[in-house]
Amino acid sequence: MKRRIEIAEDGPVQEPMLPLINIVFLLLIFFMIAGSLQKLGPFDVNPPASTTAEGQPENTIVLWFGKNAEVGVDDHQGTIAELATLLPADYVGRPVEIRADRTTDGASVVALLKRLQELGVEKVQLMTAMEADQGQDG
Repeated sequence: MKRRIEIAEDGPVQEPMLPLINIVFLLLIFFMIAGSLQKLGPFDVNPPASTTAEGQPENTIVLWFGKNAEVGVDDHQGTIAELATLLPADYVGRPVEIRADRTTDGASVVALLKRLQELGVEKVQLMTAMEADQGQDG
């Protein structure tokens, strides 16, 4: 027995919206995950200005240095004296990037560099911000 399928030609054919909504949400999730996320430190710092910029190697340890000489690595905070306990166990041979506040005393930065040298850190970079990123608070 053959059946006839009747197609109504009265109005426009409506496409289902669910597949389109699914694709939009999948793209949203993809770009949220694939986007570059910057790691936040344990406290805010306002870096000094610079006119040049360089990238950092993947295995770089980011060390936050506040204006009151507080030190932070990942989510841990401490002082310069406690730096050995803040650094990861495999820090030897890895570069360290210092993100210091621009109002930090120079003697404190020198003390931090000396302590890093005592701990055996060989490569240290000071993170700066591009001059255009600084705004008018200075």
